[in-house]
Amino acid sequence: METFLSIFTGNFSLRWQDLFDIVLLSLIFYRILLLIRGTRTIPMLMGFVLLLALYLVSLILDLEATQLLLDNLGQSLVLVLVVLFQTDIRNALAQIGVFTLFRESNQQKKDVVDSILQACLVMSQKSVGALIVFEQEVGLKNYSDRGTQLNATVSEPLLLSIFHPSSPLHDGAVIINTKGDLLAAQCILPVSMNSRLSSFLGTRHRAAIGLTEETDAAVLIVSEERREISLSYRGQLIRGANEDIRKALLEVLSGNIPAAIQDKETKDAARKAAKEAAKKTPETSESSETLANSNHFPEKQTESN
Repeated sequence: METFLSIFTGNFSLRWQDLFDIVLLSLIFYRILLLIRGTRTIPMLMGFVLLLALYLVSLILDLEATQLLLDNLGQSLVLVLVVLFQTDIRNALAQIGVFTLFRESNQQKKDVVDSILQACLVMSQKSVGALIVFEQEVGLKNYSDRGTQLNATVSEPLLLSIFHPSSPLHDGAVIINTKGDLLAAQCILPVSMNSRLSSFLGTRHRAAIGLTEETDAAVLIVSEERREISLSYRGQLIRGANEDIRKALLEVLSGNIPAAIQDKETKDAARKAAKEAAKKTPETSESSETLANSNHFPEKQTESN
């Protein structure tokens, strides 16, 4: 209370410890929001916010029965939170300190990526389509929970068996978590509604781009028609040789933005700026013409007089 009074009276002094405290709390809350995003925790927390609002209303209107009920609930609130969010709390504690895929071992990361790309190469040669999602900072539980849960170790034979046309799991995408485990298969991804995408792109590519527009995930796409492997990240699509795709994917999983993505984003920004400038130019010309006409009319009137 004294702190708030000092702020309003103008006697408040900000120390470097206060700035550090604000930054630290901001980072903590940011990490918590990233961990619970895409999970059922959000709607459950909204329920607690509504209960808090109801408690405030009961205090204002002096509703004794409601206050008694909510007071008794508040006494066991910690136990209720632990019971309701035990799975999310366990997952959050397990993910503390994990910022990129396979942080523990770069060699493990390369081995798993090579295994996945080898499976993609085999599928492209056999005209088998596939979508392989790499989860990063933003959780993808809202997509993996709707698929078929596997929780298996990633391997080339497993991916080939999943995406084989005779497999009941081949339709949809597989999601690989930050530890390198295959969480789920048969996952449905959001399709991009970007009107600037090429009309030659099919639903599989649009679904990969749609997910990378909404999250920081990376998606490998195997096209059964073109028999090629491509990578989607930050709403962009990278095509080229397998070695280029491998290099770009490793950069993404290491927390970097590939040069190809940066070039495309720069070109998109320049194109957008050019379009905005083109829209403003006719308006400027029209306003100039209107001003000239308005200046011309009085001259005519003077001549007639």
